[in-house]
Amino acid sequence: MGAVSEERVAELIAREYASVWRFLRRLGVPSSDVDDTAQRVFARVLAKAHRIQAGAERAYLMRAAFRAALEQQRARKRQAARAIELDVDETLSACPPPEQTLLDREGLALLDRALATLPEDLRAALTLFEIEGLTFTEIAVALEIPRGTVASRVRRARERFTEALRRLEAGTRR
Repeated sequence: MGAVSEERVAELIAREYASVWRFLRRLGVPSSDVDDTAQRVFARVLAKAHRIQAGAERAYLMRAAFRAALEQQRARKRQAARAIELDVDETLSACPPPEQTLLDREGLALLDRALATLPEDLRAALTLFEIEGLTFTEIAVALEIPRGTVASRVRRARERFTEALRRLEAGTRR
């Protein structure tokens, strides 16, 4: 297989920007930083387009996003300043009724809180599989781990996520 052309990279960017953005957000990149982090991901991918094998573009992109998220988290820890968080996937639309918007926001906030309880390796595997829809093989390439490790991480992440969700829901009912 040959390298991916710049034209294919442009198509990849157009097709996968939203997925990369969501993945970065689910990995804990604050909404105030996610656009800049996504731009860095795509700049790196464009700079290394000649090294990407055809057919492995999405996995390469998610690996770059995973690394960028870890770098961003390290930088944020060094700065020790916390940005004000905005709701994930917040939209400005008059279409849904206010009650539905509130329920959606609460659900997304609960999802983010439950995901935040997971270690990065489990959170990344679960997010890529359950939310972004990557296969175990694609995740293995993206995270540079064996396919069996992906399956194990997804299984463990589901268990821990379910338990965290139970605890969080129980805490909100009190």
